Amino acid sequence: MNYQLIAIDMDGTLLTSDKRVLPSSTSAVARAMAAGRSVAICSGRSPKMIELDRAAYEGVRHAICCNGTILYDLAEHRVLSAEAFDHETIERVVAAVGEVDAMLDVFSGSEMFCQTDQLARMDHYLMGIYEGLYEATATPVNDVLATLLDPTTSVQKFIYHFADPRERDRARRLVEGLPLELAYSEEASLELSPAGVTKGSGLLALADLLGVPHEATVALGDADNDLPMLAAAGLAVAMGNANESVLAAADVVVADNDHGGVAEAIERFLLGGERA
Repeated sequence: MNYQLIAIDMDGTLLTSDKRVLPSSTSAVARAMAAGRSVAICSGRSPKMIELDRAAYEGVRHAICCNGTILYDLAEHRVLSAEAFDHETIERVVAAVGEVDAMLDVFSGSEMFCQTDQLARMDHYLMGIYEGLYEATATPVNDVLATLLDPTTSVQKFIYHFADPRERDRARRLVEGLPLELAYSEEASLELSPAGVTKGSGLLALADLLGVPHEATVALGDADNDLPMLAAAGLAVAMGNANESVLAAADVVVADNDHGGVAEAIERFLLGGERA
């Protein structure tokens, strides 16, 4: 059976080191769709963030957002499905972590809420490279913790961006027994999602929606939060710049994100009929 659907991570995969999409990637995505294949963006980012770069993958219909907690229709600009936290778990996380020097992102539907004074100090939280992205897509609030704890807020994911990477390790130890999914990202960020919901579950949900057999799916990524989709896919592909865990989990490795790895994966496995 030929591969029919590829799920492509963004940061470190589709995006280069300076957060651009290579022309070779745009061209390969267009050729895949013209050939009747399905291409999906699979990211920890919010729908609004994924919409921002849409011109670079024009025609891609579906996105798996917020680490698999949201399926989004890019053509109709709407959420297709969302998996939300129960608020008791959120309260237990906040109580366990306690007061920390961390920037907090709260993902709810298409939105990402951030605290106004923390947005002004993103370098302090080791997130300076994303200042432009957050300026364009984040919804500032005066008290983001209150937004997170508000029982009327439907929360699909939240992230602590710690000023000190050691604090991330400490926080992970404090919450590991709670019913949630944990993933490291960036230099000192801890991502939290509802239990059982990952990029892998999102990929399989999209495959079912499109009528694609699970074994006909390809996942392409570079970081720890990509591991579940690599495990779920029919073919697991690691970028050349992937971390050691991803390289170990992959069936095959392609070029890095600055040297055409996305185009290589599409040409070889989605269009070329190659199987690992």
